[in-house]
Amino acid sequence: MVEKIAEDVYKISADGNVYVYLKPEVFVIDASDNRYKELIKKEIESLVPLEKIKKVLLTHLHFDHVGNLDLFPNAEVYASEKELIDFKESHEIFFLDGVGKDVLDKLGKAKELEEGINGLKVIEVPGHTRGCVAFLDEGRKLLFSGDTLFVNGIGRTDLGNSIPEKMDESVKKLTNLVEKEGYKLCPGHDY
Repeated sequence: MVEKIAEDVYKISADGNVYVYLKPEVFVIDASDNRYKELIKKEIESLVPLEKIKKVLLTHLHFDHVGNLDLFPNAEVYASEKELIDFKESHEIFFLDGVGKDVLDKLGKAKELEEGINGLKVIEVPGHTRGCVAFLDEGRKLLFSGDTLFVNGIGRTDLGNSIPEKMDESVKKLTNLVEKEGYKLCPGHDY
């Protein structure tokens, strides 16, 4: 189901949320789990043709956030430097066994996130993974928190690439943005 969350910004809910920006440039934040490929494809196509998506920004590289990268033939993929280093050293820690070769190829060619990309501020939030990031849309007051902060909790820190000792600091950073600065929380999952 597609939900408009701000002007020209939409959320598609599956196991993992996908956020679609239509302006200033057509791009996507996270790509969900490939078990939901047909749903994600149908919902995005109700907004924009898949071939018009030029960038996919990833909060982290777990399978339930990268599983549908192959839906975007013309998109460049971006992730944090730390996530890309860890992926190149040992992609198994991201639980990518269920994703296809096309997805792995796209991840292998992914580019490092710039400090500000497509008008979004990139915030490092290690904990769930070493290289987790959140995206801040200061103009629309949106916070894309990935798996660091959910509506009713936080992401796991017991995984092979988690940094549990960093999670509290990252959660506080994002919670302050929501509670004190009034940003709308746009989490990686709706739990």
